[in-house]
Amino acid sequence: MLLAEALDYLILSNPVSEMILSTAMAFLDSIGWHMRKMPLEDSYLVLHPSSHHYVRSHSSLYCLAGCHYHFVRLAGIGGASAIFMGAYCKYVLRDLDDVRDQLDSQAYADVANRIHFLHSFAMMAMPLAHYPLLTGTLMITGTLCFSGSMYYRALTGEQWMQPYATMGGFCLMAAWLSLIL
Repeated sequence: MLLAEALDYLILSNPVSEMILSTAMAFLDSIGWHMRKMPLEDSYLVLHPSSHHYVRSHSSLYCLAGCHYHFVRLAGIGGASAIFMGAYCKYVLRDLDDVRDQLDSQAYADVANRIHFLHSFAMMAMPLAHYPLLTGTLMITGTLCFSGSMYYRALTGEQWMQPYATMGGFCLMAAWLSLIL
């Protein structure tokens, strides 16, 4: 689908826009204000492409991702590891004796798992970025540093990896900001 066709559908041809336009035209007709008719030559003609543009020989995501399909695969690995780490932390941290340590560790594990899962999901969109290698590398590095150090703190209670979480957070912010380049 071309950009012009997508904009035409979003602005004029979808059911909501058609309802709004017909309601507006009915209102203008009721108050006596009529739109002037444009000759056919001056109007915007929408040319529909042939159907071969809509048929994909392989899956659509694979064709869309092109040479950057490895980011989609990394998103799958990241999502699976996020589910594993969430379950593992729940299982290991439930056996802590001190309730306060258990709650603190679970809070760190929850934050690490939320960031891990969210950015694994966002990795699927890396082929759509203007600079996919830059954005994807920053996102992978940030997720590994941030979530890895938070998982480590949750599972061991040691704080020496806290600077890596800060560095990972800055990498994640840079990855999101690189989308505007």
